[in-house]
Amino acid sequence: MSTPNPAATADRGRVTHAELRLVDLPLGAARGGSGATRLQLAVVTLTDTDGATGTGYTYSLGPGMAAVGALLEELHLPAVVGTRPDEWDRNWYRMRDATHRLGTGVPLLATSAVDIAMWDLRAVRAGLPLFRLLGAQREQVPVYGSGRATHVMSTEELVEGSRSYVRDGFPAVKLRVGVRTPADDVARVAAVREAVGDEIGIMVDANERLDLATARWMAPRLADLGISWFEEPVPSRYIEAHRVLAGGQAPPLAVGEHILGLAGFTDFTDSAPVWMPDVPLTGGVSEFRRIDALAEAHGASVTPHFLPELHVHLVAAGTVTTWLEHFPLLDDLLVETLTITDGVAAPPDRPGHGLLWDEDRVAAHTVRTARIGT
Repeated sequence: MSTPNPAATADRGRVTHAELRLVDLPLGAARGGSGATRLQLAVVTLTDTDGATGTGYTYSLGPGMAAVGALLEELHLPAVVGTRPDEWDRNWYRMRDATHRLGTGVPLLATSAVDIAMWDLRAVRAGLPLFRLLGAQREQVPVYGSGRATHVMSTEELVEGSRSYVRDGFPAVKLRVGVRTPADDVARVAAVREAVGDEIGIMVDANERLDLATARWMAPRLADLGISWFEEPVPSRYIEAHRVLAGGQAPPLAVGEHILGLAGFTDFTDSAPVWMPDVPLTGGVSEFRRIDALAEAHGASVTPHFLPELHVHLVAAGTVTTWLEHFPLLDDLLVETLTITDGVAAPPDRPGHGLLWDEDRVAAHTVRTARIGT
């Protein structure tokens, strides 16, 4: 009988090569409150000695991925090639320390893409859906409708978009404010409330467009309409403004889609009880788990910023996660989007995060590729 070769056993699962694709996709009509008309992605694929693969990505609503791609090529991908998935946890911190003088931003986006790919690879190797590998807390999650409300809609169109979500079984909808006059915005929210009734949740997102005076005027009026949360009323860098708002009559404040990394959320433990991290931006699955733990320690709740096909796993595995946001951002690049029935969704049951990229569509919009390793 042959004796196992310890060196060969140790090499199993090591990443043999990493591939990068930069994707630039026109969105056509502006989507959501940001008014984005272009989506850029950095898609990372890791392949190990057994041929197993994991994919991850980060993105920008507009330009920026060329810088992320350059850092991935120079630092992150060479650092991950040759490592095993069980070595990634310490390498995550090594990537952070290696780019410390560059701040968060681009470095954390690059780390996020590799981190998601590594967690996908881990789950694929384990033969488990990602949410089960992370420790499933629930089998399905509630979803609120967010993709059928824009500033350019008339009040009648806004009401119909919200009603369509209700007809589809969604228990809550999100509306946008901050482009029209404050009085007009409040009147539009009131029209939706009257149309959908008091049993349907309404979230309001200002996309960081208001100043403090306007937000203070608007907050009590939204509270009177029973709004579930007031999201990003002012830019997230204005820490004290959030405390001022939270100290007055206002719906619960929600922050997080523009906060990169765990440390940024510590500024909001006393003002915003709803945290909205974006996994491909804030540090990946690894950092999301730490944010979830911090939220639990402070009594906050976590509801990730759109990208439902990925975030459904994090909501299902989180300890204080509440909602999944329905927003169609990646639909044009996926073979299959998340199935939502009567306002709830379940993570796909296949190994890994289960995102199925439409390779033809991705290839058609790929503007740069790179490969590191054998």
